[in-house]
Amino acid sequence: MRSTPPGPEPVDGPGGSGPPHPGPGGRPTMLAVACALVLLEATALVVAVVAGVAALVQGGDAGQVVFLCALALGTAALLVQAARALWSGRRWGRGPVLTAQAFLLVTAATWWSSGGGPWAAVPAVVALVVAVAVLTPRVLAATSRGREPGA
Repeated sequence: MRSTPPGPEPVDGPGGSGPPHPGPGGRPTMLAVACALVLLEATALVVAVVAGVAALVQGGDAGQVVFLCALALGTAALLVQAARALWSGRRWGRGPVLTAQAFLLVTAATWWSSGGGPWAAVPAVVALVVAVAVLTPRVLAATSRGREPGA
């Protein structure tokens, strides 16, 4: 049983005890970076949906366009909710965010190999930055609040 009320607790960092380096609102800076980039990815997906709808209006294959637009909108919604979860200190957001980064890396590699040039490196760099940021010890600690060790 806990003797203190649940809430944010100090987390031991690599250099001693104390809270993680606070960023905006007392959160780790890398968490803010990861959440901002994930929201940027969600925005890019919504922009892709707008482009898909424009292609549909111009006579694109309705079945493929509708499916891809629905998939992109669903993924964008999941990424927004996962970023909100991470920002709130809930760990469930890590799974969808890291899975999306893996898919983004595969997409960037495919784009690179098909002649995408330097622009293909942009999503790869974003995916790597997000993955590293989410897996830093301070972000892991900040997104595991309220969990007892070993629970």
